Amino acid sequence: MSTDITISDYLELNNIAYEWASSYDTKDWTRLRRCLAPSIKLDFRSLRGSLHERLSPEAFVAILSDVKLLGDKRMKTQHLLGGARWERASDGTVQAWHQIRVAHQRYVSEDLAVVANKGHAHGVTRHWYRKVDGAWMLEGVAPELGWSEYDLFGTLNPREEKEEKEEKEGS
Repeated sequence: MSTDITISDYLELNNIAYEWASSYDTKDWTRLRRCLAPSIKLDFRSLRGSLHERLSPEAFVAILSDVKLLGDKRMKTQHLLGGARWERASDGTVQAWHQIRVAHQRYVSEDLAVVANKGHAHGVTRHWYRKVDGAWMLEGVAPELGWSEYDLFGTLNPREEKEEKEEKEGS
């Protein structure tokens, strides 16, 4: 693989990474759809989720915007991208590994006055990009959790964590 990427391609790819992160945090699903390739891979196995090999942009957005994940108006996030390693896999395809810190905070109600739970993730998110009709688009996302602070999984899915805790206490 080559790191030979033109500056104009690099800037366009970097802008897509920014749009991806910012659209998650602002819950702007229309903005997210605009940067997605016609078929997109989502690998959430590092976050106790599933691997989805070929999702439509609509299916991808449906997963992320679900109230159990980022779509909950009581959930606030910041996907902060750090340094990245870029590799051109072939003409029209690029992979990147972005350092990432994601702060998650879930509130008791939509007035966002009282924090119910928080959990922060640190690691790398791998992105695949493909040029489609002359424009770069995001073709895959695979976060790789390095470590977390506080109660990441309880914040991401409070019902599941509560049920697991109740089962343990009942045993």
